[in-house]
Amino acid sequence: MLVLAPAVCILSGIALSEAFNVLTRSMKFQRPISDDTLPTAGDSTPGSSSTATITTSTKNANIKKEKMGTISKERSSKKSRKETELVGSSPVRPEKEEKLCVLPSEASAMGILFLIMLCGLYVVRYLFSLEAAFSLKVTLLLNDPFLQIHCVWAAAEAYSAPSIVLTSRSHDGLHVYDDFRESYAWLRHNTEVDDKVASWWDYGYQTTAMANRTVIVDNNTWNNTHIATVGTAMSSPEKGAWEIFNSLDVKYVLVVFGGLIGYPSDDINKFLWMVRIGGGEFPHIKEQDYLRDGNYRVDAQGTPTMLNCLMYKLCYYRFAETDGKGFDRARRYEIGRKHFKLTHFEEVFTTQHWMVRIYKLKPQKNRVRGKLKLKLKSSSKTSLMRKGAGKKNPWQ
Repeated sequence: MLVLAPAVCILSGIALSEAFNVLTRSMKFQRPISDDTLPTAGDSTPGSSSTATITTSTKNANIKKEKMGTISKERSSKKSRKETELVGSSPVRPEKEEKLCVLPSEASAMGILFLIMLCGLYVVRYLFSLEAAFSLKVTLLLNDPFLQIHCVWAAAEAYSAPSIVLTSRSHDGLHVYDDFRESYAWLRHNTEVDDKVASWWDYGYQTTAMANRTVIVDNNTWNNTHIATVGTAMSSPEKGAWEIFNSLDVKYVLVVFGGLIGYPSDDINKFLWMVRIGGGEFPHIKEQDYLRDGNYRVDAQGTPTMLNCLMYKLCYYRFAETDGKGFDRARRYEIGRKHFKLTHFEEVFTTQHWMVRIYKLKPQKNRVRGKLKLKLKSSSKTSLMRKGAGKKNPWQ
């Protein structure tokens, strides 16, 4: 459109100029004639006006013929003489061309009037637009204090609220949720510099910038296998997730949970992507194992796979202690599994509104010690069975 607009303006200007030229020329050729060319009173008949126009046209033609003749006499070349002879032998052509370009006087007058009105409307519209722009500027200058107040308010409400600090309004006023900064400050001051933090990739940049800790995946992770590995760990049972994170040298796991305050963009609502991305790389993760009637449910209707995965446990650990029921305000129903214990992870920090929860992997020696106890118990039982095997069974 920017390329065609100048061409259209130029063509419209040319067409307007040609229209004015044709209309004014038509009016010129149909002007009233002088008295010496008027017919006498005895010859005044109904067709006298037409005869007058014929005589004027013939007179003009004769004048043109004389001019052409004089020009041809002055030229000495034969070629010019032939051209003048040809032009002189056809005196009807210019008269025909003039007749083709001549319009009736009434039509010419109406056309000129229409073009003048069209140009006048365009000029009025242009002036009106200038006046409207001027009046708008005056109005803005007069209302400048109110404009500044409105702009500051709009910027404060719509543009100045960063995603790291969340706000909400209710019947009791404005609520500010600064849980993200609270959790990153805890990581920065209570963990080692070389500790690695595992979370979903959405919080990778924030953890790196604000907590100054290494993450497994972040917003710039292009390797799909890395993201699928974290998704698989979150979708696996607690023991399998511990093994995955331990192989990645992870010390802490961070999850975002909105069930207490009704924050919908938490990890439970993002969990479907963890399952799908993880299942795309690791076939043992199957999405249908987590679905109940086509939905990811965490209430009593949730599947055993869903209620036993690591994401469910890290989000809802001790959640029933908040209200005694375990009512999830983001999903708007009570959770299915309320009272359970963690065996491979321990809670180290939860923010004020439970939006961010941080867990630490238990050391491997604690897990091995539990296995050794089981082995010792089983070995003692077998030794007792062997000792009692020498005694005679009274029931035999």
